[in-house]
Amino acid sequence: MAAWIWVLIPLVAIIGGFIIEYQKNKMSMMNRSRQNEEEVEDLRKLVNSLKGRIENLEAIAAGDPDDFSTGAGKGMEEIEIDDASMKEENQREVSNLAEKRRTE
Repeated sequence: MAAWIWVLIPLVAIIGGFIIEYQKNKMSMMNRSRQNEEEVEDLRKLVNSLKGRIENLEAIAAGDPDDFSTGAGKGMEEIEIDDASMKEENQREVSNLAEKRRTE
């Protein structure tokens, strides 16, 4: 009977050490998860804020908001402007619209 006690003591210590280590890891993972959730929520707020700002800029840049296409659902190829002349034309249009609004 006494021999079993000498075997059980190290087994209990080893198993207890594993359980304690598991609980520590579990707590650290929970803390990381909370931090990630907070970061995701902050990023979600930032994205929503930026979407609102983009909508405001689109409304300012558009002569007639009904004619303005937001580009929603379009691929990057359709959104990106690679042609320098297209960029210049867009800049002129925005400048003209801004000038019209200043004079009104």
